[in-house]
Amino acid sequence: MNRIITLALIMVLVLAVSASAFDGNRKGFVLGGGLGFGPVAKVSVDGFDGDYDKSGLATNVLIGYAWDEQNMIVYMRDAIFYSEEFNSAWDQKDIMLCQGFSGAAYYHYFGPVGKSAYLCGGLGFQDWTSLDSDFDSPDAGLGVLLGGGYEFARHVQIHSSLSFGKTSEGNADLNHTQFLITISAVAF
Repeated sequence: MNRIITLALIMVLVLAVSASAFDGNRKGFVLGGGLGFGPVAKVSVDGFDGDYDKSGLATNVLIGYAWDEQNMIVYMRDAIFYSEEFNSAWDQKDIMLCQGFSGAAYYHYFGPVGKSAYLCGGLGFQDWTSLDSDFDSPDAGLGVLLGGGYEFARHVQIHSSLSFGKTSEGNADLNHTQFLITISAVAF
């Protein structure tokens, strides 16, 4: 019986907070995400000629706070997922890789809700990970993001970003560049 009462109280609190958090004004708690295409997912190694260049599914996720209709600060994740064929002496298989930016980002909207261009910039971490547990991922490094887009309807925007940063594997520094375009929904 205690579990049912505890669960009921938690549900009432969650519903009350979410009802007041999403009032349709771009002010207060914001939560969003989007899907799209990442035409550039580039990796280069310092001291070696040639780049590793792929494209794939792009994702964008954000959560944060807007203190007025024009400005918000969020934790943001922009990433591109793609597959790569891996050959070894024993095996050949496709592995799924993900590279992207994670960190704090500032958004500035130039117009009213529902019809506004915006710019964003962020500082955080660059990562490059394999979704296959058999492969080790390089260590994350510093990442920078520059982006922008247009909110063409309330809660719906087209988002693009260019991010770059470094990861490291042993003594090798890996330079990363990502460019992506998504259609995103942002609840506020």
